[in-house]
Amino acid sequence: MSFPAVPIGAVFAVRNGATPASGEGSYWDGDIPWVTPADLGGLADRFISSGTRDITIDGYESCGTQMVPAGSIILSIRAPIGHMAISQQAMCFNQGCRGLVPSSRIRTDFAYWALVAAKPELEAAGQGTTFIELGRSKLRSVKIPLPDLDTQKAIAAFLDRETARVDELIAKKQRQVALLDQRARQAVSEIVIGHDGQAAPSAETGLDYMPRIPAHWMIRRAGHLFQQVAEPNTDDLPVLSVSIHTGISDRQLGDEERDRKVNLIEDRSSYKRVRPSYLAYNMMRAWQGAVGVSTVDGAVSPAYVVAKPVRDLYSPYYQFLLRTPPFIEQMRQGSKGITDFRLRLYWEQFKLIMLPVPPLDEQKRIAQDAEHEISYAAQVAAKVSLSVERLKERRAALITAAVTGELDIRQTVIVTTTKPDRLKFRVIVGAEIIHRHQNNPKFGRVKLQKELYLAEAHIGITELEGNYLREAAGPLDRALIDETEKALETQGFYRARQPDGIGGAVSYTPLPKAGQHVVELKTFLGPRAEALRNLINLLRDLDRRQVEAVATLYAVWNDALMDGKKPDDTAIISGVLAEWHAEKGEKFSEGDLRVRLAWMKRQGLVPRGQGPRTAHTMTRDMFS
Repeated sequence: MSFPAVPIGAVFAVRNGATPASGEGSYWDGDIPWVTPADLGGLADRFISSGTRDITIDGYESCGTQMVPAGSIILSIRAPIGHMAISQQAMCFNQGCRGLVPSSRIRTDFAYWALVAAKPELEAAGQGTTFIELGRSKLRSVKIPLPDLDTQKAIAAFLDRETARVDELIAKKQRQVALLDQRARQAVSEIVIGHDGQAAPSAETGLDYMPRIPAHWMIRRAGHLFQQVAEPNTDDLPVLSVSIHTGISDRQLGDEERDRKVNLIEDRSSYKRVRPSYLAYNMMRAWQGAVGVSTVDGAVSPAYVVAKPVRDLYSPYYQFLLRTPPFIEQMRQGSKGITDFRLRLYWEQFKLIMLPVPPLDEQKRIAQDAEHEISYAAQVAAKVSLSVERLKERRAALITAAVTGELDIRQTVIVTTTKPDRLKFRVIVGAEIIHRHQNNPKFGRVKLQKELYLAEAHIGITELEGNYLREAAGPLDRALIDETEKALETQGFYRARQPDGIGGAVSYTPLPKAGQHVVELKTFLGPRAEALRNLINLLRDLDRRQVEAVATLYAVWNDALMDGKKPDDTAIISGVLAEWHAEKGEKFSEGDLRVRLAWMKRQGLVPRGQGPRTAHTMTRDMFS
């Protein structure tokens, strides 16, 4: 099965971006969100509510950038092409982006995944000589799949769930790589100062950064072990550099790169020669660990200090020693400069650093042990990193197969939307809402009910599977709230309390597992977890009555959009007062609702005609 493809321009209105004059202060730091390609992240940052800088109304009117409403897709068209995010409120952007406003034929959630799958085609459509840019007409002509709206919804839900699982696995593996590196560096830090688990007498040093060393070791200043040298360079020597990650190594530069570096440097007369076993450090980056020992003949720039050993010692040991955090800190403290970026470590300060001096055979053994630790960690990390790349490839293939129809996800959707999964989503989302409202006097059961509805309707957490009635207090699914509260208590998260009996205020008491839902939150919701937190924070300061008004206005507006209507403010407010429930007219005035509706628009809390439809009680009873 495959879906028909249509040009992007057939299902999106394409909006342009621009930048206000950078030197005009009155154009910047206003209230209008303004986005650049640098603000658009990867799949982990699918939603965006603001950029690094905002602009003023004067800045907006000065440059010709165009606003897009919440639920639009902002796409980078240069440097690089294809980064994108879904806007969570009305915003504009610079000329490095385009805004894609979806028509009624395409859902935003599906469109996002379709555009992710189309990223290679978007990149290929870029043109230019100085820099590659995706032009407006080329963008509009790129085709994406377009199944029917129900299929779009199913595919988006499937990809939300499945990519979240892959992303969590990728994140777990990346944490493993970071942990491997951390453990290897910690092991090296212990080994080089003699704390390698071997039972041996130790002695105090009187140094805060190295309190104890083996009793048979000595301590000497760096200037007693190494002597600064400035041997003249010869033209045939390769230019070397010191990495803060790997130091100096003959593996640092291949023949081709050496030739390139030599050819790029016309005058190397001031460069310094480095011989095997010589120590070299970058004066400007020593405080970051840019120190190493060379294993080859080469040359370094005048920005380096070069020192040769002046007594019988094994230089690689000191490379490992000086790259550990305590000794990097000593080099930072010895550096001169106003700020970090101006720090310089001169020889006169470096030579004063106190260094341990193990016997020569121990220096060699320690260096070998340190190399083994780092090499082993690097080998394991390489294997894990390869598996991460394969997972990313699998995720990309999954997205493409789903949005094009190559993968039939119908059976998968049926399996994964059964009641056990639904209950898990209700517990996770309910726990997050309650957790975020701890100690909030304006929070209770009514607010929980309305935020669960908005989580499903606005954020797109369709797994909640609510069946909402048009009740007096707004959209309500009694079975959902009852099931959620019971499960939250049974599973040890929160207990609902109603001290004043039926009709009284409800509060939620933390149980032993309160807050522990966050372990699974990202796994189940993926990027929607951040959108849910933003929604909760947005509604935090609203009282029960205000949240009721917001949820009801949203439901009336959303239902109308699903019916193919484009209601104005008067129609939405009339739908609340005259068509929702008899009590609404007693609770709210038209003025109240206009104020709240305007607030929703400012905050980007605007429906897209997606999610659950509300029903009158009579209608529900007729089908029960």
